[in-house]
Amino acid sequence: MFVCFSARTLSQQTPDKSDTLLPYFQFDNPLPLACLFVYFPPFFIQYGMELKSFIRSDAYRRIRQRFGDGRAVDALYIRAMQMTNNNTAISLLLSTVASLDHRIVGIKIPMFQLFFPLSNESSEDFNKRVQNLPSRLYSDSPSDSRGDRDKLQHFFGSALLTYVFESRGSALRVGEFIERGEDAFIIDGILDDRDRRANFQGQEFGLALLENNRRLPSEFLISQIASKKLSVVSESACSGVW
Repeated sequence: MFVCFSARTLSQQTPDKSDTLLPYFQFDNPLPLACLFVYFPPFFIQYGMELKSFIRSDAYRRIRQRFGDGRAVDALYIRAMQMTNNNTAISLLLSTVASLDHRIVGIKIPMFQLFFPLSNESSEDFNKRVQNLPSRLYSDSPSDSRGDRDKLQHFFGSALLTYVFESRGSALRVGEFIERGEDAFIIDGILDDRDRRANFQGQEFGLALLENNRRLPSEFLISQIASKKLSVVSESACSGVW
């Protein structure tokens, strides 16, 4: 995609080494096997809470304002990788959970309905996190406040399935099952082609991560709004393989 920027715009979107937001776009180089510590439940729970807190933070709000929502998605994934010492699978799982925009989900069953919580956040924390989620992911994103923020959970979830199964086919089948199940059994659920697009892009991301776990989500969000990319180091100290 070709994007034209003015010199003023480029200078605003390219941080120098003293920029306080620069660390949010840099992968760490942890010690070998450090990524295995995240499998201990206390660490996993802690990192999940910290990633949600990061989305609620003023720093994340400034990232969205300055670099755009496409790059804010990158910062979300990179932050998860930093916390998990580059454990790719867990980072994708944490990113999926942190981007959920429903506090409860309702299941339609004959004669009655069941509701299950998806978040243990307070109402205030949940609302603040959801409002801070990137929503302008595509050039055709809806102009309302919700935008395409619900597509993040589809994108990261599909990337996770593809990465874990090392196959697009498995992710496609699970994704299609979820989409049709959402339409049939989830209260207010609909069968959405835009969800399918996010699923496909997530699958592309997951496949790419099998080769290099420092690829960025914004590379696969097709029709993404213009945003300045920052260079990152391509070497990895932990492959993130299960």
